[in-house]
Amino acid sequence: MKNALTIFDVANFFLKIVDRDSGSTITPLKLQKILYYAQGYHLAYYDVELFSEDFQAWAHGPANEEIYEKYKIYGFNSIPSPTEEIPEMDDSTCDFLNDIWQTFGIYDGKYLEELTHKEKPWIDARKGCAPGEKCQTIITKDSMKTFFKSVLNDA
Repeated sequence: MKNALTIFDVANFFLKIVDRDSGSTITPLKLQKILYYAQGYHLAYYDVELFSEDFQAWAHGPANEEIYEKYKIYGFNSIPSPTEEIPEMDDSTCDFLNDIWQTFGIYDGKYLEELTHKEKPWIDARKGCAPGEKCQTIITKDSMKTFFKSVLNDA
């Protein structure tokens, strides 16, 4: 699979598939976690990153600084559908992202945050940081791949 996607491409994909007419929403917190799970499971399934950008072990769970900067103006509110077009993706990538949305998109950001706080990649990256303390340690893709492969093997 050729990797030409950015984290913003994948974010736009998720932002466009939210069924706002039925009352579904996506906040910046939820978007961060959905992107994290997409990357983690992509690494586990395909042994290759979905996008090259990294996540840091922030107090509220895995976060990407560039995504935070772009969407922080929405605070705890829903992000509207983007005007940018989604780049062309192959069917398997679209199916994969739809599966991630079907699995994790049903939850709110706070629940997903709590979920990540129980998982080894975030816990290990935050070692030495107090609860609530700022932490910019990168959650390595290797730690994500190892963890999510173990989740798949246990399923």
